[in-house]
Amino acid sequence: MIRIAFLGCDSSHTEAFANRINPLGALFNGRAKVVSIWGEDLSQATVKATALGIDRVAATPADALEGVDLAMVIGRFGESHFAAAMAAIDAGLPTFVDKPFTVNNVEARHLATMARKRGIPLASVSPLRFAKEVAALKSQIATDGEWECIAAACPANCTDLGNDPRLDSAFFYGIHGLEMLLELTGHDIADAVISYGNRAISVRIEFESGRSALFELIRNAPEFYEIAAYTKVTAQRLNISLDGSYYEAELEALLGGFATGGGFISLDSSLAAVELLERIEQNDPFKGNAK
Repeated sequence: MIRIAFLGCDSSHTEAFANRINPLGALFNGRAKVVSIWGEDLSQATVKATALGIDRVAATPADALEGVDLAMVIGRFGESHFAAAMAAIDAGLPTFVDKPFTVNNVEARHLATMARKRGIPLASVSPLRFAKEVAALKSQIATDGEWECIAAACPANCTDLGNDPRLDSAFFYGIHGLEMLLELTGHDIADAVISYGNRAISVRIEFESGRSALFELIRNAPEFYEIAAYTKVTAQRLNISLDGSYYEAELEALLGGFATGGGFISLDSSLAAVELLERIEQNDPFKGNAK
């Protein structure tokens, strides 16, 4: 039985993960249990603990990490992830960080350096890396032999969810689109050319292999995700079904491999995503104009 601590409670991913683990009859019930939760808002953490069958509400991240086997950092915004992830690394625990890993490259690389120095498993991924549509395209590429171009599209921001300035950021939804793309291309990025427009951001990513990928971020769009793969044999563009099945595939990988010392998504790929999104955010002349 893998005992899990949740660090952060303000994301809907709290429910997405816990409801697939804790209830009797849930897919991962018996293999794992979320036993503790900490959040900056203690009352919110208490309400969620009661609803999700989590036994212990902790006053601090360190308290939440006592007696567990896996830390899951799942605060809604990437700004909250660094301190919680460092607490888990300091506790010597395998540490999973929900999307986005962090919202700046310095924090992300510091976490990676400290985890590697101490031999602590560390990973951060978007659940959409595990979408069935991404898996289907990966299989098609393997059949065809090689991809010529990969393309992904998603919203550039999500200000329809509220006025929090952190929602006007490619790190919130854009991380999903970019990580889907990197799941198919790998992360050997040589360069990226970013073009900004009032309605969209277009990114052409060049890889060491000489191949290219296209990443489109559409401003003020409803939530959607598209992924396409073009080979010399086939061309497919798929819409991602937001049915939640990717959480199950993600938890299978986490509990079946990562938490017990097996393989998982490359940390270098997650670092590449943070670095590129930071470039996109820092140089956007239309930043803050979303309505």
